[in-house]
Amino acid sequence: MRRTLFRYRAFNTEKLNDYSYIHQRIINIEKWKFEAFEGLVYPSSPLYFNDPYDCEFCFQADALEGILDRETYLHLLENRFSLKKEEKNRILYSDNIEKAMQTVLQAHGGKLSNSWMNILESGLSGCLDKIKDAVRVVCLSEVYDSMLMWSHYAKDHTGYCIEYEFDEKDMFYNHLHQVVYTKDRYAVSKTDVLEGNKDFLYKTTCRKSDVWSYEKEWRIITANFNKVMPQKLKYPNGKYVLDLKDNIKAFYLGAKISDDFKYEMIQFGERNGISVYQMMLSSKTYELQAKKIV
Repeated sequence: MRRTLFRYRAFNTEKLNDYSYIHQRIINIEKWKFEAFEGLVYPSSPLYFNDPYDCEFCFQADALEGILDRETYLHLLENRFSLKKEEKNRILYSDNIEKAMQTVLQAHGGKLSNSWMNILESGLSGCLDKIKDAVRVVCLSEVYDSMLMWSHYAKDHTGYCIEYEFDEKDMFYNHLHQVVYTKDRYAVSKTDVLEGNKDFLYKTTCRKSDVWSYEKEWRIITANFNKVMPQKLKYPNGKYVLDLKDNIKAFYLGAKISDDFKYEMIQFGERNGISVYQMMLSSKTYELQAKKIV
């Protein structure tokens, strides 16, 4: 089984001067050529995506007990109240943490309400950022002719789009995951936490608001090797990149691409047996059409 996916890009002419573990040397090249011609892709951190909800999730009420340790509960309480020694011990050693917190809060004129659960969740904000930054993502799409995506991700149709093909033998095939579009954020359960649910990562990183459904997105999900697996890097300060050169099958040029970039793409396509298409504006409808030029 094969899957064809597309990646919209702008022509970033900033020079890249960094170590590539694939080339085993420092390379100096424009960023767009690093990806289009070298086929090397830097996965992105979800912390910097344009959707503020991207890779965000919430917690079921029972999940907090599985995530927060007793010391964290105690610390959050002490930020609001001056606790007696017996109250601290109640929090630290009670078999029923929710009941213990309820008792302590009532003694200080409070109660375990939804607002308090929100306080507990806010105490996890740093933890959530660490979880998000533990992964890296390459965003792809099922379509190459989305008017909105050419506008958003290819600098108002002046950029280009890369067509990739993945088959079952490809090392990246098993890392491909389809994005689910929904109105509800994924709610982490206590089972997810205590059992180390392997699907947890994909349920959180591949779930987006349905307002983005037009993107028809797929994602390659990998680890942040710089932090969680630094031994995988052959150069201490190097960045982990994906070698997708053999997966590139075609280039699609934006309807408003400059002549200089168009010439370079055509020349490269002809030399390397890669098809090149020009996106054209329809004369009768609000659609984009691809015309093969190489």
